[in-house]
Amino acid sequence: MADVVDVVPPAVDQTGNLTVWFVPTIADMAAPKTATELGAAGAFRITYSFTPDGYNPTGDQEILTDDRLTLPQGLQSLGKVTAGLTLKYVDSTAASSAAVVLKPVAPATSLDGYLVERPNVPNGTLAAASQKVITRKVTLGAQIPGPRDGNGKFTWTQVAAVTGVVTPGVLAA
Repeated sequence: MADVVDVVPPAVDQTGNLTVWFVPTIADMAAPKTATELGAAGAFRITYSFTPDGYNPTGDQEILTDDRLTLPQGLQSLGKVTAGLTLKYVDSTAASSAAVVLKPVAPATSLDGYLVERPNVPNGTLAAASQKVITRKVTLGAQIPGPRDGNGKFTWTQVAAVTGVVTPGVLAA
């Protein structure tokens, strides 16, 4: 291809353009159903419960060594991907808040479910088929009180063990 002048690609602001749902069960992580899974009892939009640093997907990929007999340079190859997720959200007694929805019910000390993330679409837009999503199967640990610094809102932090492959997909009807 001939060299061309570099162009700045358009981008979507994150502000207002992200929705996160907690969903108890999903049959196909690549195609969560809007009516029967995102709309099921126990499924909630929890985006606005999170603090700005409170929904923080992370990831890393290991690099494996590939040494060869008499080769003067060690080689490398890519290994396993590790996905992580740290949560921090405001304390609230509202039934649809993350503080209530993500709380393990005693005597359980953890909660299994799915976090469905819909980026690049205004939060006020209702879920519809063909919208792109990222689905994470998680086991949520105990709620731990957030920092007490005299400023802002009371918060909870919670560890999320990613227990399935992080799956990009699209919403199904």
